[in-house]
Amino acid sequence: MINIFYMGIAYGVWGKEIRRLKKDGLPIQKMGREFPYLWGEGRGRKGRVQIYYALLPEYQGKGKFSGALKGWKPEIVKALLAQTAEKAAVGFNCRELLCSPALRQNPEQVPEELLAVCLYRQRPFDRLCISLPRDGGEYQMQHAVELLSPYLTRIRQVVLKGDDSEASRMLEQYLYEEFGIIMIRSGAADPGMPWLDLSDGEGNIYERRENPGSRGYISRVEALKFLDTAVKNGYNTEVN
Repeated sequence: MINIFYMGIAYGVWGKEIRRLKKDGLPIQKMGREFPYLWGEGRGRKGRVQIYYALLPEYQGKGKFSGALKGWKPEIVKALLAQTAEKAAVGFNCRELLCSPALRQNPEQVPEELLAVCLYRQRPFDRLCISLPRDGGEYQMQHAVELLSPYLTRIRQVVLKGDDSEASRMLEQYLYEEFGIIMIRSGAADPGMPWLDLSDGEGNIYERRENPGSRGYISRVEALKFLDTAVKNGYNTEVN
C-alpha cells in the first residue's frame, strides 16, 4: 500500500476562515476506495494506492483564483500548500505529492504505481502499444519491463510507436528471448489496444499531448488527469 497526496482546486467554492486556514493548513480528506495495481517482473506483486487530498477553494475574497492568482496571494497559496503537504506526510505517511497544474507548483514526479494503476484498469488485453524515450537506455527498458511483466504471459503482440533507441532494442530482445514475442514497429497506435506512452517523462509532465483516441492512452499526463478526476468525483460525492 502506498499513500499519494494530491492538492487541487475546489472549483466554485469560496474560501472561509482564511486565518484558520493559514494557521492549520487545508483540511485533508481520504478517498473512500483504494486503487489496485500489479508491478514487477514475473507475475508481479499486487499493491494498492490510497489517495489523500486537499482542495484549495477557488475564490478568496472578491477575487477569483486563476492562472494569475487573482484573489489569492501567491505567497499565501505557497505557504498553505507547503504546510498541508507536510501535514499529509507526517500524519498520513504520504510519500508522494502531486499538484493540479492550475496551482503552478513544482510537483514530484508522477509515481510509477499510478501508471501501474492506469494500466491495470485496461485489463483484459493481449495486445499493447508502447512508446519509449528516444534517449532511453537500460533504466528505461527495466522500467517498461516492470510495468509490463505481470501481463506478458497473456500478451501476444507488442507494437513500438516512436523512435528506435537503446531501450527499445533491449526491450525487443527481452520480449523475444523470454516470451517469444516479436515486437513490431508502427507509426500509429492501433485504436484497439492500450497505448503505454513512457516517452513524455523527458519533458514537462503537464505538456499537452494529442490524445490518439485509442482504447486506453496511458502516460504521466493522463495518469495525473485520472487522479484529478478521481479526486473531484470523490469530493463531489461527499459534498452531495
